[in-house]
Amino acid sequence: MAQVPSEFEEEFEAKKETFFGIAELLYANPGRQYTQQELAERFDCSTTTISNHTQEMNEWLDRRDGQTTYGWNVDVYDPGHTETTMAVRRFYADLWKLLKKHSRTGPSALALFGFIMLLTGTVMFSIYVGFALELFAESALPAGIYLGIAIGCLVTGVIVTLCAPYMAWVSGILWPRLPGNSFEKEE
Repeated sequence: MAQVPSEFEEEFEAKKETFFGIAELLYANPGRQYTQQELAERFDCSTTTISNHTQEMNEWLDRRDGQTTYGWNVDVYDPGHTETTMAVRRFYADLWKLLKKHSRTGPSALALFGFIMLLTGTVMFSIYVGFALELFAESALPAGIYLGIAIGCLVTGVIVTLCAPYMAWVSGILWPRLPGNSFEKEE
């Protein structure tokens, strides 16, 4: 179930739990209209209580005059857009943390660079297929150039990725055998 955005929670904390529950239900189901009676039965309260709460959140609701049905007004605050934006932000925040963490060591940096090369090779191969099957408009470059770039990126990506564990293995053997002060400045 979708979560109500944090900017609404401060206002909801000042109200009763029923108010928050109504808003969360309507927000999580923006395409559905609820009657006062349905809401009263669901939250075990009177229709007067429902009416009072919904009048306070009137700007967020899609309510037709003279009717007692309520739904979330997606023109004011669209839950689909909010959830998508939040998911994209979280993805890039996690990706940034991953890149920061794994770019600190040589083997991890090689593995990341190899992955990027493999990804680039895959994209270039997709572009080649698109031009070869005439799914895209004509290119100024021959389609074979895209294939060459794709193969070059894929081969380089595999080689660089395979260098990462080898570099870690060599470092694991070499570093313990080096003297502790061989890289320190002499005074």
